[in-house]
Amino acid sequence: MPKYNLTWQATDSKFLDALLLATGGEGGVTLQDVLLMGDALDGEVFELKELEEALEKLLSVGFISLQKNKFSLTAAFLTKYEEITLAEGEDSETKPLDTLLQQQTLTEESITAVRENILKKYKLKNHYQQYMEQYG
Repeated sequence: MPKYNLTWQATDSKFLDALLLATGGEGGVTLQDVLLMGDALDGEVFELKELEEALEKLLSVGFISLQKNKFSLTAAFLTKYEEITLAEGEDSETKPLDTLLQQQTLTEESITAVRENILKKYKLKNHYQQYMEQYG
């Protein structure tokens, strides 16, 4: 049994959608900004485990980056997102974000690298607790 969840979940897409809306496709935003936008999307707050898994996956495929405690979308993601949005059009039943995520392969090695090299320093649990104390 793998140590990590290697399948894309709805919460992964929701986090990416919230980040896209929070940044407007440019610059970086804090986790708090993304969580507030995610809450505004459907009224539900991410669980810590969902958030951790979404970050591990999205960082491991290179769709988002984390620098100086701010999350941003990568140029690679924005290019692929634009291509798939134009290709699918408005009448597709599947959201372009979901389609794009399903095309990305997740590996234990890449998620382990993200966990050990990026998220370990970020202290996700502390940032999440601060958000919950203020807004939860």
